[in-house]
Amino acid sequence: MTFEQIRNIVTGRMTQWAGIPATSVDYPNSPQPFDPAGKPIWARLADVPGLASAPEVGVGACVRRTGLIIIQLFVPTYKGTLVITKAADTLVEHFQFYSDPTGPFDCFAVSANVVGDDGRGWYQVNVSIPYRAY
Repeated sequence: MTFEQIRNIVTGRMTQWAGIPATSVDYPNSPQPFDPAGKPIWARLADVPGLASAPEVGVGACVRRTGLIIIQLFVPTYKGTLVITKAADTLVEHFQFYSDPTGPFDCFAVSANVVGDDGRGWYQVNVSIPYRAY
């Protein structure tokens, strides 16, 4: 699977998520600048490719790519954690153990990491989804 195919699957799956309004998601290198001002919750998507390997080398090598989908969630500081926790829960339901029907792409167990106040008025939780693609 190519990096472009992986990007397409990750972005496509993210656009299907209904946990927050679609206009509240910041995608990598978007053609329009993203302004989170006034939003009660927003998210930033990142796909971090990991190590590749060739576990099979018969007639032709079969390359396995790994990576980590990171979705950063933000709510205004000092507004509580209920909204961000519910959004993280819906991301778990949406991504955990997802397998894409168009290709060999699988997500695994989802983790959340509380970052807390970022010093710019936002409380942050990062949701990490490891994946494997062939």
